[in-house]
This record gives sequence, structure tokens and C-alpha cells, in this order.
Amino acid sequence: MKINANLIVLIIFLMLMIAVVAYGATIVGSKHDISTSGEEICVYCHTPHFSNTGSKPLWNRQTTTSTFTPYSSPTMNTSCPATPNPRSLVCFSCHDGVNANNKMHVLINGPGAGSIPDTTSNPNCNRCHWTTDNNLRLFGQNPTQPLNLNMHHPISNTYPTAAQDPAFNTPPDTQKGWSDVKLDSGRVECISCHDPHDPSRGSFLRKSNSGSALCFTCHIK
Repeated sequence: MKINANLIVLIIFLMLMIAVVAYGATIVGSKHDISTSGEEICVYCHTPHFSNTGSKPLWNRQTTTSTFTPYSSPTMNTSCPATPNPRSLVCFSCHDGVNANNKMHVLINGPGAGSIPDTTSNPNCNRCHWTTDNNLRLFGQNPTQPLNLNMHHPISNTYPTAAQDPAFNTPPDTQKGWSDVKLDSGRVECISCHDPHDPSRGSFLRKSNSGSALCFTCHIK
């Protein structure tokens, strides 16, 4: 069978494009890849066995039991719970600024040879200590008010309806949000703006914020 040369070129081009997209979205070598050479990568966050049943998806770490001071504002039409929802709470396993520093080496089921919970795993420290002040991004860290989330974007709050606040765009799916900016069961969570597996746009953003494009997905002004 004779194969059209243009078709072959097209197939090769599409394969290269898929490879570029896959590479751009890989966690391998990113700041969220805290494995050391030769170790599993996913296991530092996920495990198929003995996972944290109170979190998702297949979370391989304990989540904090601390009570936070939630974000609040007199202009908000919804409220944030004192304990973030599980979809955001898993991020605080490393980023809560108070408890996570003492648990970075503790996995429920890790690549080390220790018993469960695994306390023998040795993550790549340089992956976490990457900022100019030699510290990982910490949320809820306030010298005078620990676990205060008022300094950051609200999370775990219900996305406002047009009737509640006309300054917000209505998502095509009120439960899941947009194709690029996500809602979790109608709520704003860390994963709304961040994709923890895709470092290609910086800060693991779901879309470029050039010209505040990410912000304007939800906010009209």
C-alpha cells in the first residue's frame, strides 16, 4: 500500500507536538519531584495501598488537624471554613507553614524499607528549599498569627452565583468550572488555579496569568 508522504509528515508532526505537550506537563524534575535518583516519583504524594482514607486522591501523607484562621472579607458573599476541604488540605501537608516542616520525611507508605508509616525515606531537599530565602512556599505562616489564611486567596468557599455577586463570571459548569480553571464540587480550592503536576507556566498555574488572564477567568474586574 502506498502511503502519502504528506500524511507521514503530518503524523510525525503530531507525534512531536504530543511529546512537547507531555514534556511540558511532566512533574519529572519539577519542584514537586522530591525523589532522589532511582526512586519512585509519585510515591512522595500518592500510594496505591494504605492511603490516607480521609483525603484524595490516594494521598500518601497525613493531613494537618490544625484549625486555621480562614480568609474573610466584608465584601465576600460566601465564607471559608476554618479547616480547608480535603482537596486543598492535602496541599497543606507540605505548605501549611507550621506542621509540615516536621513531617516532610514521613510517608504513610514510602519507598524506604521501614515499617508503616514510613519514616526512612530521604527526599531531595533541594526540591523544596528553592526560593531565594531558602524556604519552600508556605501558606498560613504569619509570625504573629500562625495558621492565618487571611494573607492568601480564599479557598474552600463556594463560588458565588451571579445573583450573589455580579462581579464574577459564571462558569460553564457550576460544579467543575472551566476547562482550564477548575472548581471542586462548586468550590474554589488550591487546584482551581494550580495544577500540581504541570510546572510549564510557573508556580504550577493552570493557565498563564499574563495580563491577569487567570484572574479574569473568574473575576470580571
